[in-house]
Amino acid sequence: MGAQSEAHTILTVLGDIMFAVDTFIETVQGAKKYFVNTYVTDKELQKPLNAFIDKQTEFVTQMVKTSQEVSNQVLDSLSKYSKTTKA
Repeated sequence: MGAQSEAHTILTVLGDIMFAVDTFIETVQGAKKYFVNTYVTDKELQKPLNAFIDKQTEFVTQMVKTSQEVSNQVLDSLSKYSKTTKA
């Protein structure tokens, strides 16, 4: 198996992991919103709490996306490096 094929396999696995991470984020954040909407009966208090949860979701989603982009770039660089060096 060549370096490029190995890098592609790793990227595929990372993509699967990121899908699982996205699902986990959605589940946790959805549970928070459910809690707020169920137990906080004041609609005016629900609004800022849900807005805060939305901002948390945006933040953690961006962190995951950035981590994935960095991982992809590192793997791409390593793949290029391994093509230019001979063991």
